[in-house]
Amino acid sequence: MKRAIVCTILFLNLVLSCKSSQSKTQLVAENKALKERIKTLESYDSMYTKAALELKNMNVVYRGVSNPIYISKQNVLSFEASAPGLKKIDSFGNYVLSPRTGKTVDIKIKSKLKNGDSLIENKILKIKDIGRIIGLINGNSCNSKCQLLLTVEELKNSIVGLGGDNFVFNLDLSVKGFKLKLPDSDVIEVEGNNIPIKMNNQIEQLKPNDIVYIFDIKLKINNSNFYSLRICKTPLIQIRIIEQP
Repeated sequence: MKRAIVCTILFLNLVLSCKSSQSKTQLVAENKALKERIKTLESYDSMYTKAALELKNMNVVYRGVSNPIYISKQNVLSFEASAPGLKKIDSFGNYVLSPRTGKTVDIKIKSKLKNGDSLIENKILKIKDIGRIIGLINGNSCNSKCQLLLTVEELKNSIVGLGGDNFVFNLDLSVKGFKLKLPDSDVIEVEGNNIPIKMNNQIEQLKPNDIVYIFDIKLKINNSNFYSLRICKTPLIQIRIIEQP
């Protein structure tokens, strides 16, 4: 649109200069005025092109997470973006944002326009807390106020995992270990993510309505985008033994 306007102005100026008997001084003045008009159009175009900000795979930013963000600004000589917890990754507009306190974060984008002026824009993003991480047994979950119902055979060699309560990310979590408490037995430290085969004899002695506890699950976050995530202790898992159907 801007190019079409400029071409129209140039065309009209040429036609008028050919049909008139204006002096050289007048033509020089008109040519200067035309250049000023073009400069004004370029400045107008730059000032009203807003900065583009893209959140990769997210609509908001999450606390405790390094949120990938892409920021760009067209028709400017340069721009700088700043915000609490914002870190520039490269010269191609890639940033990560690790939100701090509050419910929103302001990203200030300061641009240097082609006409030498500066333009400051503010982008406001909402901050949310991530969902709560919970323990899983064979892919099933239950909070600390209820009990998972398992038979002895289901409990043997069970796999302990981790999931989320309305969780929005793929953290790629793995279980490094946990603690196991059987009735009339001391707490057992277990390495890995499953109940060891060597414990089958003890588990086979369990009776219906016996309660088994799994707690202090040790986890590892394998997704490098979430290296700064701090996870509170996962709630314990209560298992009530039921009869084999």
